[in-house]
Amino acid sequence: MPQNLIEVRGVNKTFTVNRGWLFHRTTASTKAVNDVSLDIRKGEILGCVGGSGSGKSTLGRIIMRLIEPDSGQIRYDGKDLRALSPEEMRMYRRRLQIVFQDPLQSLNPRRTVAENVARPLLNFGVSQATANRRVDELLDLVGLDPTQSYRYPHEYSGGQCQRIAIARALALEPEFLFLDEPVSALDVSIQAQILNLLTDLQKKLDLTFLFVSHDLKIVKQFCDRTIVMYRGCVLETGSSEEVYRDPKHPFTRDFLGTVLHVRKDTRWEQAAERAEDLEGAAKGGSGCIYAGNCSECFTLCRQSAPSLTEIEGQRKVACFLHDGR
Repeated sequence: MPQNLIEVRGVNKTFTVNRGWLFHRTTASTKAVNDVSLDIRKGEILGCVGGSGSGKSTLGRIIMRLIEPDSGQIRYDGKDLRALSPEEMRMYRRRLQIVFQDPLQSLNPRRTVAENVARPLLNFGVSQATANRRVDELLDLVGLDPTQSYRYPHEYSGGQCQRIAIARALALEPEFLFLDEPVSALDVSIQAQILNLLTDLQKKLDLTFLFVSHDLKIVKQFCDRTIVMYRGCVLETGSSEEVYRDPKHPFTRDFLGTVLHVRKDTRWEQAAERAEDLEGAAKGGSGCIYAGNCSECFTLCRQSAPSLTEIEGQRKVACFLHDGR
């Protein structure tokens, strides 16, 4: 069994909206990450799927310490990242890098491609001559022509810009990449090219990935394991093939069926009817997070929240349908 590179334990994060200049008061709050624990093994690709607002990107940013959690522990190769000083964390950032969703927006438009890719190296004291040589190596590694590095990001296509962003993320020779929906803004044919590139790089450089996506089909093809999130909670985990082929949680099954047919399909209406109870269930705070939208909900689901329990092999699910009661 490969050793864990990242261990997350009991992480919570709530975002609040405060109003008032003199007397601050909280007018709204959202539990973005709710008591999440997970392991990411060295050399694996862990997929994280869920709808918009499920907390998957927030979880990745917490692991990167781009967002500070309210509570919980994040260990990287045995080291508690939350216990590190800003200077110590800065050195660890060489080992953890991120590729953002929108490739063009993630690059500085006023810098050439060479300057964008070289910036992380220069920030860590690498000489300009060494950085220039490294830029040529990185652009060649991601399938771009180094002789064109004098051009600006807007002169490249979306897929090429994402290759540039990947090259920049690899500049400091990291061990871990957080891929925050890196292909969702690209055409389908370009998506396949970028995913193939990432697969080759992962094997060649022995990288570890956390791959966030809303597309379970892509995750099934690309990732070794998958976690399914809904409203900040992990509802199901397992190998990507098993989660896709045999989803255990009702939300995962519904999530797979969100692409509806043109002919009469009443699932939207059924989901809307079930959702009428969602607000009440959420305010109660004691039941299953998905109870108000679940077609298989029963009394116990509204009374208490199921824990993430191992059901078979490496699979875990947070659902009373599978806890043996």
